[in-house]
Amino acid sequence: MNFKEVFQNEHVTRKFTNRKVPEKAIAEIVEQAQQSPSLLNSQPWRAYVLMGDALAEFKKVAIENSDNKVKPNEDFASMLSLDWDTFPSSNMATMGASQSFFFRNKLNLFTEANKNMFNAPAIIFLTIPRKSPAWSVFDLGIFAQSIMLLAVNRGLGIMPAHSMVSYPDLVRKYAGISEDEYVGMAIAVGYIDKNAEINDPVFIPKRVPFNKIYKVSN
Repeated sequence: MNFKEVFQNEHVTRKFTNRKVPEKAIAEIVEQAQQSPSLLNSQPWRAYVLMGDALAEFKKVAIENSDNKVKPNEDFASMLSLDWDTFPSSNMATMGASQSFFFRNKLNLFTEANKNMFNAPAIIFLTIPRKSPAWSVFDLGIFAQSIMLLAVNRGLGIMPAHSMVSYPDLVRKYAGISEDEYVGMAIAVGYIDKNAEINDPVFIPKRVPFNKIYKVSN
């Protein structure tokens, strides 16, 4: 694909097919993403991939936690405030990820997809050291975006979702992650199920009008 096609095709996938993604392809994507810039070239990120039996077991236990109402305890909850300003709050209220499903009486599709981790055949968990400045979170976001664009360029679907890091101790257990690292983000990758209703483009949320986010002074 050319860059415009890649960028325009970067939409989340809420259901993947059962087709497996070769581990080599994921490794190549992550290695290429290492070209991402970071503060003082600190490169604070690490990537851990779950697939196959390890992923299946992780999903099983995470779903059991959810069914048993175990309270999520995301690592970043202690690092980043979730006290939203009115601008992002109003955006979420009118065009949030779940709103397009809610307005069409299809919220059950959204809820089930999240619970089942989108039928993902592979999940990339991204970490930074616990001893990190806030800048490292920004760097991790750049690294994550690079991974997603590179995956889309290979014809893969992507799904970044905080729900997959709701139980970071489980992630550490199955992915072999040190206690010295924050489990910050997760990106599901796989092949898009084009027949799944939940992947219908009608559910793609709108974007804020450009004039609300852009200002130039000269």
